[in-house]
Amino acid sequence: MRKLIPTRPLASLLSATALLLCIPAQAQTPVAAENLQPGLEVCYIKGMIRHIDEMIRLEARKPCEPGPNLRLLNSSVGAGTVLTSDLDDGVMARITGFIHLDTAGIYRFTMESNDGVRVEIDGQMILEDPDVHADRYADYGSMEVTEPGWYPLTVRYFERKNTSTLRFFWQPPGTEGTMPRVPAEALAHRSS
Repeated sequence: MRKLIPTRPLASLLSATALLLCIPAQAQTPVAAENLQPGLEVCYIKGMIRHIDEMIRLEARKPCEPGPNLRLLNSSVGAGTVLTSDLDDGVMARITGFIHLDTAGIYRFTMESNDGVRVEIDGQMILEDPDVHADRYADYGSMEVTEPGWYPLTVRYFERKNTSTLRFFWQPPGTEGTMPRVPAEALAHRSS
């Protein structure tokens, strides 16, 4: 009986796969900064889910009730109400607006959440931690920016039961050390 031997060593195959997974998304063209107001828009859907993909399927069928805008994404409330909603369990939040990426280069992002979260910038998924879990940080996501400016941002988040946390962190190009929270002045939405 013959053994199949790969033409490339397994270690180099794994390295090539890891390299592909680490290539940052690329920001294309920023949007015009006209009529931007501070903070992000948010709307809420009530329901008990276990994975962020369930939220995406429900968005087409369930009404999304607007809530008060979010100044920034920095919430950890234990068993209290989730973000600006009036609910403390079974909450899905679709958060939209823009993020200002003011330096060319590679940005790194992470999100601390409890429960699931997915972040898209300029229509590209940057990071996700999609299922039910206790407070934890998502794996780093990155985006290469060639033209600084305002880029569309969508965050989908759900809290199933008990406690809720949603905190957004970044590391702009040329910085090192601990990742700070994305500041309020880097987040905006278009006024109606």
